[in-house]
Amino acid sequence: MTLYMVKYIYAPQWFYGKDILIDVVSIVVLLLIAFFSIKYYQIKKNKNYIYLTLSFTMLALSFLFKIVMNINIYYKVIETMPLTPVTITYQALKASGNLFISSFLLYWFLTLFGFYILYSIYQKQSRLDFWFGTYLLFMMTFYAYPSYRPFHLTLLILLALITYIHARKYLNQKHYATKLVTYSFGIITLSQVFFNLVDYNNSFYVTAEIIQLIGYLSLLITFIMVLRHGRKEDKAGHHR
Repeated sequence: MTLYMVKYIYAPQWFYGKDILIDVVSIVVLLLIAFFSIKYYQIKKNKNYIYLTLSFTMLALSFLFKIVMNINIYYKVIETMPLTPVTITYQALKASGNLFISSFLLYWFLTLFGFYILYSIYQKQSRLDFWFGTYLLFMMTFYAYPSYRPFHLTLLILLALITYIHARKYLNQKHYATKLVTYSFGIITLSQVFFNLVDYNNSFYVTAEIIQLIGYLSLLITFIMVLRHGRKEDKAGHHR
């Protein structure tokens, strides 16, 4: 088990635990996006916003499992800290190898599945094709473990496709919100480029984490703007 944990420490030593804080912020941001998505559904009554809510909720849940996984990885560092209620809470989460592996696989699968739902919203598929794609993601997750590269390469391709779809949509419609969404997904896609370079220098992990958070924050800002605009349109429609 120790060998696995050593292998999965991608961050430089000075960044230990700081990525957990970034992931906590990412969870809050993703849950807020899910909240604004369901609010926008109440305005537009478009089922796509329900799928958006599901997608971002899954992404938030995936980060939760990533945090559990990282706590397992960093627990030896945490053990050296003075015993405090926070430290004891962390130590209580020190888990068996089974919990570590389960958290790892769930983090991978829920991340891929969350973005796959996003892709499927814009690239329409039959139900059969959707579930077959889900099956392939599940099998890739299971058989790729413990090598991280297939996960990040698959994410890079999936996010690049989502970014391309939004870019094409923006070129056709010229909506400012679509432009912001395109930039946001482009930033998240860029983070995957750096995640794929971690083998060469673990400082890329820090860069990837920060860029990814910036991408999610950009999405949140865009959703807030779109929701406000939608509410104004809705009020204007009622006054006519």
